[in-house]
Amino acid sequence: MTKPARHFAPIDFRNRFPALDGIRSLAVTAVFLRHYGGGSHGGHFLSAVNTIRSYGTLGVDLFFVLSGFLITGILYDTRNDSAFFKRFFVRRAVRIFPVFYLVVALLLILTPIMQYNLRPGLLLFLVYLGNFVGNHDPSYYTVFSGNHPTMRFNIGHFWSLCVEEQFYMLWPVVVWWVRDRIKLLRVCGAIVALAFALRWLMFLKGGPGLAEVWIIRTLPFRMDTLIIGAALALLLRGPNADLWQRRCRILFFASGAAALAIFIFAGVYDGFWVLVVSLPLVACASAGLIGSTLRAGSPAFRLFYRKPLRSLGKYSYGFYVYHVLFQWKWIVFLMVLMARIHSMLLAGTMILSLNFAATFLVSKLSYDFFEVRFLRLKRHFEYDSEQLEHKHAFTTR
Repeated sequence: MTKPARHFAPIDFRNRFPALDGIRSLAVTAVFLRHYGGGSHGGHFLSAVNTIRSYGTLGVDLFFVLSGFLITGILYDTRNDSAFFKRFFVRRAVRIFPVFYLVVALLLILTPIMQYNLRPGLLLFLVYLGNFVGNHDPSYYTVFSGNHPTMRFNIGHFWSLCVEEQFYMLWPVVVWWVRDRIKLLRVCGAIVALAFALRWLMFLKGGPGLAEVWIIRTLPFRMDTLIIGAALALLLRGPNADLWQRRCRILFFASGAAALAIFIFAGVYDGFWVLVVSLPLVACASAGLIGSTLRAGSPAFRLFYRKPLRSLGKYSYGFYVYHVLFQWKWIVFLMVLMARIHSMLLAGTMILSLNFAATFLVSKLSYDFFEVRFLRLKRHFEYDSEQLEHKHAFTTR
């Protein structure tokens, strides 16, 4: 077993942290259980399990913080690159676009068969602005079939892809313009404060119902989640990296406890404390968890370095994109099975396991035979530092 490192040196984007794939697996599993794990009620244990599952959407927050951490690390370390914007955007495109537009192609191919109702507003999803039309009219998050009602095409989870892509378009400009690490940290602090103020204003002016929709799924209100990950990346690139990394464990427990207290005592999911106050606390807890896994041999590292978690994490992007596309069909399967065996718990466990395994298989096949072909293109867009030192970043992310 690897012993914990005595000293944590400042990192750069070429460092490899395989335990982060375990973090990805936690995030995507939480989201999966949020979408599919409900329905089993009865007794204190099942009720507790269902309550915990209902907070699976926090997996998206974990994804956001991890994205802010990794992307900011790349941007800061390569800010003096000779082709800064070109290389960054091309490398992001070959990672994100293939799976996304493969799903778009699947929808178009199935449309003549399923008679999907394709409306003009859906075009905004093609340029990662679909969350705006979806928030205005939630029906855009589901593409309904004219002849097979249970084959409706669910794209409700695409709001998070839109938020991330919007962040990828804006944040590189800030990092390239500011450049200095301390100044960037101050910018991060200002953005966190601004996001908090915007959420507060939205809650006061729009009310709980409207605020819940827009605060959760729109970049201006969620930018502090991504930026807290960015701040972690910058802190771990300074002279006090060892100190900040050691503090991540405290950050995880303190922020996590505060967020948990809000969830327990706030009472309603669309109240002020949950929508306005809890988001940065969840982001800080996520940052603390991520930072804790970076020190080889630490308890968090040993947990998330386990091979099954790393394997799922490797395919987590495809898993997230694919897992809920035909959600309603899986619900129908559940109802049919439950009618046959007369047990919601047993039927749910069987369908949940089958669904998870099928989604993992599709994600693995997608990665191994489709996505990897595009990821190999990254070698044509290596950063100057990679070429100079022959030390290459993890190219399959």
